[in-house]
Amino acid sequence: MKTLGLIKRLMAPTYFAALAFGCSSTNEGSGTAAGAAGVVSTGGATSTGGVASTGGAVSNGGTPSTAGAPSAGGTPSNGGVGGSTSAGGGMAIGGSPSGGAMASGGSGGTPGGGGSSAGTTSSGGSGGSGTCGTATAKPCPPSGNNSIAYIGCSMANNIGNGYKAVGGKVMWNSDGYGTGAQCVPQWVEGGSAWGGFDNKLKAIGGKDVVKAIMVQICIIQPATDAQVKSMIKAARAHVNADAHIYLVGQPQYENGHHCDIAGGQEGTTEEQAKRLGADKSIDPNMSYLGTFLLNCDNGECADSCHASAGAGKGEERLGNQAKAFWGG
Repeated sequence: MKTLGLIKRLMAPTYFAALAFGCSSTNEGSGTAAGAAGVVSTGGATSTGGVASTGGAVSNGGTPSTAGAPSAGGTPSNGGVGGSTSAGGGMAIGGSPSGGAMASGGSGGTPGGGGSSAGTTSSGGSGGSGTCGTATAKPCPPSGNNSIAYIGCSMANNIGNGYKAVGGKVMWNSDGYGTGAQCVPQWVEGGSAWGGFDNKLKAIGGKDVVKAIMVQICIIQPATDAQVKSMIKAARAHVNADAHIYLVGQPQYENGHHCDIAGGQEGTTEEQAKRLGADKSIDPNMSYLGTFLLNCDNGECADSCHASAGAGKGEERLGNQAKAFWGG
């Protein structure tokens, strides 16, 4: 009878669910899992725009100046300042605005139009892809190979697998780096998962290569804010002080689907990522990244939680979403 009771407990669905997901509320070893595909853009960062024009130089009442074509403008600074107009392009009192050409815009965004009339402030540039190239992460992510590290569970491994499958280079892929079985408790200060991270860090060339890190909140039961804060603090200790932390939740699911292994509460990870990612008192160099999405009704899930592998499947969708965040 005791043997029969044990068999019944082992056959319980929750037991197999916990095994499949591979992480628990205690520090335990890592496993591996499949990895990821396409991505939903959260929109480009808005630039601050060009500097306000102070208007052309004013004569003592002459007719509009026609001298001197406007200069082409210098290369914009990172703040998107744009080029200045030549002295010949200034207008006299009563004249029309000089035709100062608008600079092409740099990493700081498209500058506002040049040559506004005297006393009028230019409206500044508009935001858009010019701010970070094609990247949608805010602030602009780095662009060097392997310059974005990541931590998380098997769902992060799904992203790493898919990112490699679609040719991503900026973020780490899953080569030699399995994050399966690593939920929040394994990534807190002193957690068991950091040894694998340090090995990957060494393999890609060391700490100075990494300019940012994606920190995924992954659960089998909701994590406390204190646990997430400890995970963020541990992440900061493993990268340089100027490396940006992008906080993200587990992938979310379309059409009302839920991850059984997370107790159907994967939405709590998204809520925490948004709320804590905006709290500069936790870490001043941190922000919420955005949402990874899967559609289990469209063959993108291998089970109730994990992304499916293969061309056009869930891993590739997550990988493409990562490429949209990072711009490459």
